[in-house]
Amino acid sequence: MAQSRRWQGQAPRGSLLHPVWEPVTSGDPADEAFVARCLLGAGWVGGSRRLSMLDLRVWAALCALLREQLPTPPAEDPMLGHIDTRTVHTTGYQLAERVYGDDGGKNYRLLRRSLIRLRGATVVVHIVERDPELAAERITDGYVALLGDLWLARTRLELHTPREWGALKGTTSLRAEVGHWTAQQIVAGRTTWLDLDLLRELGTGLSARTWAALEAWGCWPQPSIDGSCEETAIGLGEPACQSLGVAHYDRGRDARRALDRAGQRIVAVDPAYELVRCERRAGWCLVVRRLRGSRARAQARAGASWRSPGIAAGRRERPLRAEVRAQVRDSLDPARPKPL
Repeated sequence: MAQSRRWQGQAPRGSLLHPVWEPVTSGDPADEAFVARCLLGAGWVGGSRRLSMLDLRVWAALCALLREQLPTPPAEDPMLGHIDTRTVHTTGYQLAERVYGDDGGKNYRLLRRSLIRLRGATVVVHIVERDPELAAERITDGYVALLGDLWLARTRLELHTPREWGALKGTTSLRAEVGHWTAQQIVAGRTTWLDLDLLRELGTGLSARTWAALEAWGCWPQPSIDGSCEETAIGLGEPACQSLGVAHYDRGRDARRALDRAGQRIVAVDPAYELVRCERRAGWCLVVRRLRGSRARAQARAGASWRSPGIAAGRRERPLRAEVRAQVRDSLDPARPKPL
């Protein structure tokens, strides 16, 4: 079903979904050895802007932080109506570790710009509730924000050199209010798990967007004969091409070649995928075969070479950074005696 431009080519729930969105799923998310989540819930979802792969990684990291903060709805605020309940508290260093597995001045600047873009993104939710007894449908449209208020706080000290200032960037305190409706989807578990290490390894191009779309794909048929794999064929109509990121090609064969190249990259990077390529069946399809079961996929990915141990373990200690951050912590410690 073709959608208007306003809906960014999103497909109905029974067809391909945008990489950021996912219907309610079954199973135990704890079986996944993944480090982040992304949104959203059931229904048709569009947006005022298309998120880049960096924006998706930042958003997934914020979703993961909120999920860790709120594993279950709090008894005093079950509907998450209070802003403080759904506000994420972190630092620039912690966010950079989740998003990049690395830090540095350039990374912090890109993180800040991504947060500002997410702050300005509006999600359009189109929910269809069917009543089989009355043969009627109730349609609800929502216009909701991904993020509310965003605050960045940093300490001003008597530092003079660029190296000294650079050592402080990771100590920036971040408070981000997650939108009401989107926070409810996170806490309710209506989300797709994304492996940020793997997403970083795929980069920012078509292979990353295609992989995220396949992870969010909700229509996997019955498993293979031996039960180890599952396969699906996604018809390459307009909604699918929009969601996969190849709708801008004028010729269908150019789009299919781009998807084949992205598929080869996915198979080379992700050991959970065995096949991702375009084939002609009842029309052109993207045929995908991967390991069946979230636990099996997580085990296959566990020992991959791209698995990041984190910033602290992955690089040598920088004495200057550690010293300056210790000074900042001491200066802000209310129990520390103040000089006369």
